[in-house]
Amino acid sequence: MASKEKGAPAPPKDEDANPLVQRQAANDTWLMLLVFRFINVLCVATFFQPDEYFQSLEPAWQMAFGPQSGAWITWEWQHQLRSSLHPALFATVYYLAEKFMTGVSCFPQFQAMILSILPNVVQGIFAAMGDYYTWQLAERMYGIGSKSTSAVLFMIMMSPWQWFCSTRTFSNSLEMTLTIMALYYWPWNITSDTILGPGCDPSLRDPEGRVLRAKPTVSGAFATPGSVKRLRISLLLAATACILRPTNGLIWFSILTSTLTRFFSKDGALVSDYIILFREAIICGSAVLAVSTVSDFYYFGEWTFPPYQWLHFNISQDLAVFYGRNDWHYYLSQGLPLLLTTYLPFTLVAIFHSTSAPTSSITFILTSTILLTLTTLSLISHKEVRFIYPLLPLLHVLTAPTISSFFTTTTTNTSHPPPFPSTPLITKTTKTHRKPLLYILALLNLTIAFYTTQIHQRGPLTVTTFLRQEYETLALDDHGNLLSSPRANEYAEFNKTTDYDDAETFVGFLMPCHSTPWRSKLVHPGLKAWALGCEPPLHLVAGSKAREEYRDEADRFYDDPVRFLKEEVSTRERPWPRYIVGFEGIEGVLREYYEGEMKGHVVMERWRGFSSHWHDDDRRRGDIVVWGFGEGSQE
Repeated sequence: MASKEKGAPAPPKDEDANPLVQRQAANDTWLMLLVFRFINVLCVATFFQPDEYFQSLEPAWQMAFGPQSGAWITWEWQHQLRSSLHPALFATVYYLAEKFMTGVSCFPQFQAMILSILPNVVQGIFAAMGDYYTWQLAERMYGIGSKSTSAVLFMIMMSPWQWFCSTRTFSNSLEMTLTIMALYYWPWNITSDTILGPGCDPSLRDPEGRVLRAKPTVSGAFATPGSVKRLRISLLLAATACILRPTNGLIWFSILTSTLTRFFSKDGALVSDYIILFREAIICGSAVLAVSTVSDFYYFGEWTFPPYQWLHFNISQDLAVFYGRNDWHYYLSQGLPLLLTTYLPFTLVAIFHSTSAPTSSITFILTSTILLTLTTLSLISHKEVRFIYPLLPLLHVLTAPTISSFFTTTTTNTSHPPPFPSTPLITKTTKTHRKPLLYILALLNLTIAFYTTQIHQRGPLTVTTFLRQEYETLALDDHGNLLSSPRANEYAEFNKTTDYDDAETFVGFLMPCHSTPWRSKLVHPGLKAWALGCEPPLHLVAGSKAREEYRDEADRFYDDPVRFLKEEVSTRERPWPRYIVGFEGIEGVLREYYEGEMKGHVVMERWRGFSSHWHDDDRRRGDIVVWGFGEGSQE
């Protein structure tokens, strides 16, 4: 193990070690990542999963604009399974933005456009923060300006998954940012033999600048200025992540286990350090829990604890499997390949080498955290790739040295130039190898990112934009006022009522449930709409035959479309609308029913948009079509 020899010359000074230079480099990197993610926000034009909207933006819309705003509140919120903290963030943004735009008399069209994209802009800021702190953690591990640190930054910006998912309003996306920030601020000097951050002895570094070894100081791990503050930041962030997603506790269980077991090693931290750690954990955990409880009370109208409700419904009620079962190897065969794409081979090599590292090293701790989380989540029947999304920054950090050593080599040259030949000048030269392979992998990543954010499942977003603009055309007067507004023209052809319950139903969605966004994209509360639901059978006993045979609304429609249209449409709950939206596969059935029931009337295609070339759900394949209805022949 490296140590500082008595009388050894001090290492040569590098201008990069200048704190002002480091701060400026960090600021420049942050600004670059922020601009990069704002561009990312504007380039994401596709649909991924409904939770992006129905677990965050729909309850946020209701919080901001009230129960008459037309938000779709799913059964999970009705049964208090989710923390209100995440939607409360967007509700605040919605409320303030709407008040400001109304105060300066912005047109409704402009307000709708801003409100439809504003949550993603906010999430883009959090995505940039996740990128930045991933890079910062790499600097603490590998040294400022090292090859591995640069590789992490390159991997972040070239990651197809990050481009595809980081600016979406999933709770998992925010969880990822909170987790990597908490890990950056975590006091690693009581968890690992490697000390990271301020106070490191510069003589205890390898050629890449990594700290090789340093023991806790005699005065304790929290003796340096700001160390307790950093601990509090870490604990507050970690507690918030666990409130948002209880499974995040797996990550912190692994970190805390490594921290506590190191107490029994000869290089362990002082007892006083552990006392401070437990004290701050109780204080910070209680503070986050109190804020969450008050927020939930305000939203749900009663005292509740969503993590308990979540465990109750998913374990005792076994409702997660209602949304799909996956093989035990899902995260290995699909999850990691989707997260890592072309990085996957390098990650596997990095993890293999990390498992043989000393158990007290940070690389081993992070690797064991990843493996523990993957193993535990693999035991749960319902799996989704975004459930392991918070692990991606750790995977990038661990993979960076393998990628950098595979594609680059660094040589150190020593010269003795005049006029002081006795003073050596040390320079480093980095050479890139295997350039054709590097370019191919980069091009593949860019292609995947472009296809997934610009092409695949584009229809669900473009159709809601069309419907909103169509409604604005019909429901706005010549001065841009909604016809439901007192300021509207006296003579209006479209419904002028201010009672949204009595307004015409504008559109119905005959699609698998939650195939498109809802009020966060439709915006206007007067744009009345209905869609097929897929609530789980909460009223049926778990494991019963009735539950196994349960068919939700979407299932019943696709089982027998004509029967469903006859029996469950044109009712008080689901009146026949001005427009019908569906995937192109239902057109024949729709025409058969409507033109058969309504003699002399025809179904007319009003809009068609590309959705996807393929889909794992046959019902969602093909274009998305908007149909209207009229008299006479379509010609």
